[in-house]
Amino acid sequence: MTINHPVADKQALRRQVRRARMALTPQQRAAAMRAVTRHASRFLRRDKRIGAYLAAGSELDLDVLISTALWRGGNVFLPQIPAGSRRLWFSRLGGERRWYQHPRYGIAEYDGVCLRAEKLDVLFVPLLAVDADGYRMGQGGGFYDTTLAFRQRHPARRPLLVGVAYDCQRVARVPREPWDVRLDYLVTESGLYRFR
Repeated sequence: MTINHPVADKQALRRQVRRARMALTPQQRAAAMRAVTRHASRFLRRDKRIGAYLAAGSELDLDVLISTALWRGGNVFLPQIPAGSRRLWFSRLGGERRWYQHPRYGIAEYDGVCLRAEKLDVLFVPLLAVDADGYRMGQGGGFYDTTLAFRQRHPARRPLLVGVAYDCQRVARVPREPWDVRLDYLVTESGLYRFR
């Protein structure tokens, strides 16, 4: 299901998409996780620096994608929120048990070697809604907007930005801000889409 009519109010759109996402059954979520991994497999290559995320709430889970990337010899990096900043670091996932809870947000983070987003080859980006032009709307914290601000000045620069969503998160148009960065691709349970 795609929301076909534009919703100008960000909060109203967030509520609408969250409701649609939360209505998915566990079976639909599991099938989507496997399908997204299949559709995104071209990005999961040996020695590539792959940015991913750990799902929060009803976000699409990337556990299968992360396992597949590691099995294929990719290097997986997960976001870390530094104290006093909204610009994310990405920490390399290793075999050691070096997990901790972020003191403010209570999310799991991994304590590994860190890179900035610019050093990654591909970054799988979480989102709440995405439109047909490749613009995303996040949860409202501004972490990815701040982290990817360099793409405003250098649109062709790495990493390749791949939005991750369920089909129900696709909308006609998200409200846009001057700092919004366009995605290169979107992957959902129904396929991989390139934005030109």
